Amino acid sequence: MPEFYQLEELVAFEDHGTISKAAEAVGVSQPAMSRSMKLLEDELGVPIFIRTSNTIQLNDTGRLAASYARQIVSSLHRAIEDVRAYDRSQKTILVGSVAPAPLWSVLSMLSGFHADKTIAGEMKDVKILVDGLKGGTYKYVITTAPLKIPGFTCLRLGEEKLCFVLPEKHPLASRRSLSFADLDGENMLLYENIGFWKGLPERMMPNSKFFIQSDRVAFDELVRKSLLPSFSSDLTSQEVEWKKAIPISDKEAQVTFYVSSRSSEFETLSKLSRNFMATFRTGQFVTI
Repeated sequence: MPEFYQLEELVAFEDHGTISKAAEAVGVSQPAMSRSMKLLEDELGVPIFIRTSNTIQLNDTGRLAASYARQIVSSLHRAIEDVRAYDRSQKTILVGSVAPAPLWSVLSMLSGFHADKTIAGEMKDVKILVDGLKGGTYKYVITTAPLKIPGFTCLRLGEEKLCFVLPEKHPLASRRSLSFADLDGENMLLYENIGFWKGLPERMMPNSKFFIQSDRVAFDELVRKSLLPSFSSDLTSQEVEWKKAIPISDKEAQVTFYVSSRSSEFETLSKLSRNFMATFRTGQFVTI
């Protein structure tokens, strides 16, 4: 019976065309691979190579063997990854989200529900989240529209509203609400990793210049010390002295989030939905 490593080497030979290149690709010496391919041929009991004094190539039988070998190698690699993913899923709860603020909230709540497991999260596009939820990569996903997937439950999580953060002496700081158009043309600070919100400020304020920061610590320091306006969310609290958060009136600055999981997780989904508003809607803001 051929060994798995021989099948990998046969696939590599078909891909690279020569023993030397295939041996380099799989990390063995050329003589070792030559012996391995001769042994494979003996174990199969049929010739799979055409050999001349200077070359070696697959014959028709060899190409068929390589095709089957490729299927076996691919299936085993996929099985190994599936087993590893399953093991991780038993120890780690991975949450996917389209935006950062609700993700922080849900991660915090889940940490309280599952003290014996690692809770992790990441931001991805909706399609990746949906595929990951169906495939088991994500146990929970947070989206801006309800998901309707057989065998899964989706509940309303809560809302997020964006604000402008302005210095107290800014000419518009006394307003109770502002539109994007009110500040269009002003220079603005903007944090880069804001999920689906990314692109909205530039789209709604085409005449503004945005100073985008990817480092969270540096961005927060700039917000605290700079006179430039920035954006905030009402989901978590972080007050900045001498600055005011003013709600943005445009409908694009308000969104409702939904959380989805398998229907067997309905109890946890209900807890997330109930506690989201009570625990995380503070009426204050975190800069974004």
